[in-house]
Amino acid sequence: MKDAIHWIETRTKFRPKTSLDYIDNALKMMNVNLDLIKKIHVTGTNGKGSVSMYLTHIFKFNGYKVGTFISPYLMRFNERIKINGQDIDDDSLLQLINKIFTFNEVYHEKTGQSLSFFELMTLMSIQMFSDEKVDLMIMEVGIGGLLDATNILNYDASVITNIGFDHMKQLGNTLEEISFNKLGIVKKHNHLFTTVDSKLHDYFKNYVDKKEATVKFIDETEVKIVNHYPNIIKYKGITYELGILGNYQALNAALAIEVSKFIDPSIQDDDILKGLKYTVYPGRLEEVLPEIFIDGAHNSHAIEALIKTLQQTFNRKKIHVLFSALADKEPKNMLDLLAPHVESIYVTGFDDPRYQSLHDLGYAFEADAYQALKTLIQTKNNGDIILITGSLHFIGYIKNDILPKLS
Repeated sequence: MKDAIHWIETRTKFRPKTSLDYIDNALKMMNVNLDLIKKIHVTGTNGKGSVSMYLTHIFKFNGYKVGTFISPYLMRFNERIKINGQDIDDDSLLQLINKIFTFNEVYHEKTGQSLSFFELMTLMSIQMFSDEKVDLMIMEVGIGGLLDATNILNYDASVITNIGFDHMKQLGNTLEEISFNKLGIVKKHNHLFTTVDSKLHDYFKNYVDKKEATVKFIDETEVKIVNHYPNIIKYKGITYELGILGNYQALNAALAIEVSKFIDPSIQDDDILKGLKYTVYPGRLEEVLPEIFIDGAHNSHAIEALIKTLQQTFNRKKIHVLFSALADKEPKNMLDLLAPHVESIYVTGFDDPRYQSLHDLGYAFEADAYQALKTLIQTKNNGDIILITGSLHFIGYIKNDILPKLS
């Protein structure tokens, strides 16, 4: 299994984006029939995974067999492909990788081209959902939307959670440029659902009108936060308990509610209530040990949302942050946003080829993440909170490699 995962993870990560011709031709060669499967496509700067998992659980409770493709994973490669919210098992994953390995060889012989990592992953998920005869497939975009490998299908509903600054090298340096890329998932006569800020509504409406599509903007005034811990909201007069903490989950949940009712107008409120309540998504303000939380906020937009949640959820508690990030995510800006709202910050490192030392950012630095966390645990007062954040890859490393040493 390790060799199989190593093979696919060492493929070229992303092909330079000029068109989707390569993966489109590959999908035609695979000859899978997805006509009987409903499809939802999810993009956005933050919240994609949460919305995808809310939808997965809502439809699971409604009797659907649901396939979900998400990225990146937190602890295990298997997390990327799910059936009814459960990670693909090792045997099925190995079979899929072997199948896609053989397919990639044939594709190369016929075209002279090899497929990238994310193209292969997208095709693997499609193959799995076809083999499993799912009723609904939920596909999360990797980066952007317009030229993302997942954009080769026509979807029943397109979803854009929000727009913020991330992946600017690939997507552009303004909100409009980033919006244009993410709006690329909207095809002619499609139906878009979004929680983007109202200042982008006109831009979105003009784009959607040109596609002869429709757009549903979530009205923030209809979303009320009733309680923070547990997380309870009211939307359009109905009270929902959410299985994931965080104020920002209120809009994610409202988005999932609207999309689910569009996909299946007969869906029952009880199934929506159950789906939202029992959705678990590791790494989203998750309590991993008493008074120790991890959160995958990995850009300034997500950090700003996290700060608002911290202020409400842990009101009057002192918060100590253990932080690390990948160099291309503007770590200094994230740290400067956090600093006024927390008691202390420790910056550390982790095992990832894209990590570059953060020792010169002006914050206390300890290269060894285990030692840094141990120091925080030993020096914090009872009742204080430790928050580990900055990167999904970092919190995955903490869960896999560091937390077991503390038990």
